Amino acid sequence: MKPERRASERRTAPTRRDEITREEALALALDNLPIGVGLFHMDALPVFMNRRFMDMFGVPDGYLASPLTFMQAAEGGHLENWRQDPAEYFRRLTEALRQGRDYEAELGIGERVYYAHNRLIGERHLLATIVDITERVQAERRVAHLAHHDPLTDLPNRAAFAEKLAGVMEEARARGQKFAVLSADLDRFKDVNDIFGHGVGDALLREVAHRFRRSIGDNFLARLGGDEFTFISLDANQPEAAGVLARRLFASASGEVECAGHTLMVGLSIGIAIFPDDGADAATLLNNADAALYRAKSDGRGVIRSFAPQTDQRIREQRLLQQELRLAVPRGELALHYQPQSRVDGEFTGFEALLRWQHPTRGLLMPDQFIALAEENGLIVEIGEWVLREAAREAAGWARPLVVSVNLSPVQFRHGDLPALIHAILIETGLPASRLEVEITEGVLVDDFARAIAVLRRIKALGVHVAMDDFGIGYSSLSYLQAFPFDTLKIDRSFIARLGSESHTDEIVRAVIGLGRGLRLPIVAEGVETPEQLAFLAGEHCAGIQGYLIGRPRPIADYAEAVGRPHAARRRRAAG
Repeated sequence: MKPERRASERRTAPTRRDEITREEALALALDNLPIGVGLFHMDALPVFMNRRFMDMFGVPDGYLASPLTFMQAAEGGHLENWRQDPAEYFRRLTEALRQGRDYEAELGIGERVYYAHNRLIGERHLLATIVDITERVQAERRVAHLAHHDPLTDLPNRAAFAEKLAGVMEEARARGQKFAVLSADLDRFKDVNDIFGHGVGDALLREVAHRFRRSIGDNFLARLGGDEFTFISLDANQPEAAGVLARRLFASASGEVECAGHTLMVGLSIGIAIFPDDGADAATLLNNADAALYRAKSDGRGVIRSFAPQTDQRIREQRLLQQELRLAVPRGELALHYQPQSRVDGEFTGFEALLRWQHPTRGLLMPDQFIALAEENGLIVEIGEWVLREAAREAAGWARPLVVSVNLSPVQFRHGDLPALIHAILIETGLPASRLEVEITEGVLVDDFARAIAVLRRIKALGVHVAMDDFGIGYSSLSYLQAFPFDTLKIDRSFIARLGSESHTDEIVRAVIGLGRGLRLPIVAEGVETPEQLAFLAGEHCAGIQGYLIGRPRPIADYAEAVGRPHAARRRRAAG
């Protein structure tokens, strides 16, 4: 085939004969292939190119009429739509062929991406095939982008942050320089989700991410998840540069934000850790920035805190304990101890179920060591359900119809349907509602009075008793008694501990017991530890007592006889 014949001429059907030659049929077939095909002399002078090949490479129609080698075409500027240097491509191609190797490459031409494969045919010719792989490359790029970017905000994600941090750390180590990591999250972002819905929360995150992008300059920003953003302050002038960046972030993301038709108040808390002062490896540096952030939130939110080794070490230990607490329920590490409640004459009326955590390395932990942590991250909802179910299951098996008391957290009133849960547990365990008492503190009513009262009324409608715990230490206890018909008041142990030593305390306890009598409301005194305290309470006709004097919190097996399991008690004594 002569190289000077044009592709359009080769594709034209013959008009002066009834048959076409094999050569013409082959040319027509090649022109209709979905891939580009070109045959060249070893000097890169074209012998044949199908239309697809010419279109892909951007070869003009007149090119075959006065053919140039591709090297000449490249040097003459005829391949100007290439996104890389065409002359360099043909130099590499020529070098590979001289060494007897095939040559493969991806080419960007115009807006498309092609895969080209070149191989020797005999000793004198080169066969080039080219395939359009634009869609595949774009898909691969999208996948690669998604692997390193957060789909909601399009910011770099945790994987991209880890990669960037490793590179920055290696360079800083080599140069003996500093840099900073800043951990930040939005104050009360959870409230936005709870009140306005996750759609508004997502819109807020996108808006804040946009503002952060405009504020960070040459520094690095990533979203690690939720409302947690992390920054790398690349300036070696630390900690001053980190402080400047933190203040810019505050300015960009604080105050009112118009978002999805709502005006939202946004605040920011930031923790800062400096390399290498606050951590010489990635994990330590990030953990210390997080510890500083945690302290910023504990200090009232809306502030910047730099890592302080001694203070933040304690905070980090608390956070570790909080993480370990997540596994306590599935691992069966939680247990209930039971403290008896009785009348002043010593007859048991019931037991209060008190939570314990048998930590695998720290030993037996009391509620004051972990309940606040569980309330902070919402885990108390799961734990509280476990306590209710376990206490009801245990009490349902007692031969004596004693009451079991369970403490409820304010958090449980804000999440889920607490009355429905209690009802389901009563049905599941077979415990009569009259034998379950739930105890609340004033904090339940302070958070959301109307909602709390509505929930308590539904609980009481089940037949469950409701007690106010720690009575006397709050601010509005009397108004609460007016708003809701409690079944029991429990005098806080701090008053009982001072009986006989402070005359005004005696009068307060006497007044509370009198109040209970007037309201026909049983009063239970907590923390009774001495016969003198018991005598005072008996003299005032207090309805009930609870404290070490009648029994410490213990596994229920220690009270087997009291709950009507004499055989279990005898077996336990024999084993002991």
